[in-house]
Amino acid sequence: MLCAHFLFDCLVLPLNILIRIRNTLSSSVFALFRRLSTMTIPKTIPMNMIVAVDASNGIAKDNSLPWHLPQEYKHFQSGTIKTNDPAKKNVVLMGRKCWESIPTKFRPLKNRINVVLSRAMPREISDDFLVLNDFDEAIRILTTTEPFASRVETIWNVGGKEVYALGLAHPLMKDLVITRIQKGFDTDVAFPEVDWENFERNDDFDGKEIEEKGLVYTINSYTRKTFGK
Repeated sequence: MLCAHFLFDCLVLPLNILIRIRNTLSSSVFALFRRLSTMTIPKTIPMNMIVAVDASNGIAKDNSLPWHLPQEYKHFQSGTIKTNDPAKKNVVLMGRKCWESIPTKFRPLKNRINVVLSRAMPREISDDFLVLNDFDEAIRILTTTEPFASRVETIWNVGGKEVYALGLAHPLMKDLVITRIQKGFDTDVAFPEVDWENFERNDDFDGKEIEEKGLVYTINSYTRKTFGK
């Protein structure tokens, strides 16, 4: 009977105690919501991709571009440098062969954080230059560790083929900016297959034909439909 009496006493606690418990819980919940409302939620750092392809989807021959289009290269430069926040920088993420294809005098690419993926080069992590051997590790370091997480606005995937393929499959993949040259070249590397059902064209570029050095090309940008969802 003792247990029964104890249980009954618990069930008939004085009203003032019950009110006090309710008020305490309400205050705690309110404080929690107020704290959450003032927290700064970190924004996702997107990964964009930029590439130029010929009529057969080729992108390179003997580790170099088969075409010479200065204006198209300026498009690459400005696109990968420009930020909305002047206090931040963009990343150019590339494989070792892509890095080696850049003339020495232009390495690293200025005004950007250069990240090279390589198993042959020694590991290095500095403010504006990183050498890492794993794609996922590079994305993790850039998006979750300082000083990069607060300095980086956009990660620009600039190739080559394997790095492009990894980027297309990554959840942070957002925009694909593609120059299509209306001529076929002798190439030995092709851009990976894209499931265009997963992308929709945006209005960053008008897609009009551009003529340069006897070649005609268009520039279009596509956003992955599931980005941020």
